Amino acid sequence: MNSLRLRFLFPLMLFGFLPAIGAARLMGHSLDWFFSSEGVLLGGGVCLAGYLLSGFALKPVAAVMNATASVMRGVPPTKEISQWLPADFWKLRCDINMLFAKHRQALNAAETHACQTAQRLMNAERLLREAFTALQGIFAASDEGVAVVDSQGTIIASNAKLDEFLGKPLEEIGGRDAHSLMHAMAGRFADKEKMTHWLTQSLQNLEFQDQVEAELTGADARTYSLRTAPMKTDSGEVIGRLWMVRDCSQMRGLQRQLRESQKMGTLGQMAGGIAHDFNNMLTAIRGNLTLAELQPANNQSEVREKLQCANQATQRAADLVKSLLGYSRRSSGQSLRKVTNLKKMLAEVQTLLKHSVDPRIEIRVRAGMDTSFALADATQLEQVVLNLCLNARDALPEENGVIEIGIENVTQRSKDTGPGEFALIVVRDNGHGVPEDMRSRIFEPFFTTKHGTKGTGLGLSMAQDIVREHGGWIEFDSVENQGTEFRIFLPRTGDPENVEEDPSFGLSPQLSVPAGHRGNVLVVDDEAPVRSIAVNMLTFLGYRVLEAGDGQQALDIILRSGEQIDAMLLDIYMPKLSGRDTFKQLRAAGNDVPVVVCSGFVIDPDEFVILGEGRNPPVDIMLKPYSLDGLSKSMAKAVKTAPSPEQFARPMQPVMSA
Repeated sequence: MNSLRLRFLFPLMLFGFLPAIGAARLMGHSLDWFFSSEGVLLGGGVCLAGYLLSGFALKPVAAVMNATASVMRGVPPTKEISQWLPADFWKLRCDINMLFAKHRQALNAAETHACQTAQRLMNAERLLREAFTALQGIFAASDEGVAVVDSQGTIIASNAKLDEFLGKPLEEIGGRDAHSLMHAMAGRFADKEKMTHWLTQSLQNLEFQDQVEAELTGADARTYSLRTAPMKTDSGEVIGRLWMVRDCSQMRGLQRQLRESQKMGTLGQMAGGIAHDFNNMLTAIRGNLTLAELQPANNQSEVREKLQCANQATQRAADLVKSLLGYSRRSSGQSLRKVTNLKKMLAEVQTLLKHSVDPRIEIRVRAGMDTSFALADATQLEQVVLNLCLNARDALPEENGVIEIGIENVTQRSKDTGPGEFALIVVRDNGHGVPEDMRSRIFEPFFTTKHGTKGTGLGLSMAQDIVREHGGWIEFDSVENQGTEFRIFLPRTGDPENVEEDPSFGLSPQLSVPAGHRGNVLVVDDEAPVRSIAVNMLTFLGYRVLEAGDGQQALDIILRSGEQIDAMLLDIYMPKLSGRDTFKQLRAAGNDVPVVVCSGFVIDPDEFVILGEGRNPPVDIMLKPYSLDGLSKSMAKAVKTAPSPEQFARPMQPVMSA
């Protein structure tokens, strides 16, 4: 008997005894009667009736409870139970079964999703391990030295390439402290003060992001690039800093070679027009000389006029060759930065340009009254301006084309240094312009708007690199079918004292020739016609002239013949012994005879300072063809610095023949 039936039975028995007691009292029986046999039978009957009545009353309740338990277990009720269930129970059973079915479906889906998620997590973990392993390999094998610094200034990762750059393991320098790393990095560069200032900015400014290139200390003076950038979260919070150092010496060498190639390409574009104009000059020279020969002997005025015309054509040809040589010369690898007269540089560009464009194209040069000087490599700047002008030429219309070159001094705000004094070079044309969809890419390497094989796409890229190396930048504006304007900003300097002026090739109107002997001059040149011109000019100027066909003959005359030589006119390119080797051996022997170097190529004076090993460098360097006036001035300056005759009597050190 379960507890529920007992709870139900006791109230029934209680309500059964109360009426029985009441009936017994009405019948006149006392309470003791209930303990008699009749009373016991009556009590038993009440209990039996209560038991039966409770069982009958609880039958539907038990059936509902059992059916509910069966439904909860997913089992249908038995037939015995079903007869006691109300009709609404079956509707409830259907609803509960549907609910349980959905629940089971959701559980199955959740279980499937959990399995899939677990599988994906396992795959993600595997991929993460593989990616981490690959990242470690890349980090270790990178050709850049890398250091990762957290927000507290602790180095959390570095690679072997950084240790190689520092010269020792990072732990031996200062552990994992970023300040020690900065100090060690600055000490590796030649300009330690500059690099220390640059590195300090990164420590003071969390948003600092920049790249700098500098040479290391040591004999090889390799160039390294140092780059830094902050590490940020998606919300923009700075959580650390990344440092990367890279050896870019080879890349800089390739860039220099690429510039030389681009420079030769520019000369190739100008070659046709230059050859045409040079032939015109030769025609004028030859024609005037022929006409001078045909004049009667008594008609000296006509002869002089023809010779002057030939001389003027020679001068124009010499100026053109000088500009070509100056532009095409190959530097030793480093940029030859000198204080450069930018107006003079633009004039040389105009000289080259007018010989390489259609005569129908108008070339305008606009320059202010103020002088413009910049610390720069004139040849590289010529390359930049020539590339811009040749690009403008290719964009011009067939008629009424105009290229305008201008220069002025401006005060401009630089993104790196703030307001400053700059020289502004402008190249403007009235061509077809640059399409709007291409303007963002015109400085990309190998990108060109020219059709076919007309352009390589390197001109503007190299121009931008050159200008950036000079501390400036390039801007441009373009309107389709109206033209394009390029603006070059270069930091301006006000120190024009180191500007080297080229010797003049012109002939003075009045050349005074002093009477009497002016000194002994040795002319060294392997070309007999050229040597003859120099001998005749110097003889006309009053010098006693000796000749040598190569450098070895010159050394024999100066060191072994006993002749007193007051000055020497020395060619550079000769057989047996070149002019450079001759000068080197002459100074090595202790002879300081004044030397005037003469060549058809542009010569760097610094190389003769090295060849002389501390002794007297050349007095002057002349470029062929030279004028009588220029030769007179150079020789007068050389003879004036000649050693005293007693020095020639001293024994010279023996010199080995080449």
